[in-house]
Amino acid sequence: MANPVVNGSMIKCSMACSLPPGAPVPKAPSYPPGPPASFMVPPSNKVMSGNQPIATIMDNQILPFQMSCMSQSNPTVQTASQTATAAAAGTPMFVPAPCTPTIAGPWSTGCQNCMIAKNNLLNNTSKLTCSMGGTIEVVSTPAIKVKVP
Repeated sequence: MANPVVNGSMIKCSMACSLPPGAPVPKAPSYPPGPPASFMVPPSNKVMSGNQPIATIMDNQILPFQMSCMSQSNPTVQTASQTATAAAAGTPMFVPAPCTPTIAGPWSTGCQNCMIAKNNLLNNTSKLTCSMGGTIEVVSTPAIKVKVP
C-alpha cells in the first residue's frame, strides 16, 4: 500500500547537495545530501484530501530546491568545475550550481487503478527523472486517512 501525494508532501533529489552554490571544493567521492523540499500541488484537479490538493503523475512542475545540484550532467556544474580546476593549477575541483529542475516527463508510475482527471494518482512510491541526472522521490506525505494500492 502507498499513500497519495498531496500539497506539502516532502520530496528530495538524488543530485541535491548541501554545499553552497558556486563554492569550489576539492573533488570527493560524495558530498552531504541536501534537505528535502516541500512539493507544491496546484488545486487544478479539484480533488482534495485533508484540505490539500491531491497530485497526479502529470504534476511534474518542480520548483528549484533550496540547495545545490552536484550532477556532472548539469552544464553549469561542468563549466564552473572546469574553470575552478584550471584556476587551481589542475587540482580537480567541484563547483555546485543552483538547482534548476529540468523535467521532461510525468512521474513514474503512480497508482495504476486510481485516476484523477484521466491521470494516475501520484503515490509516495513514484519517481521523477530530472534531465540533469537526478531522480526525485517522495520522502514523506502528510498523515491522511486514505490509502491507495
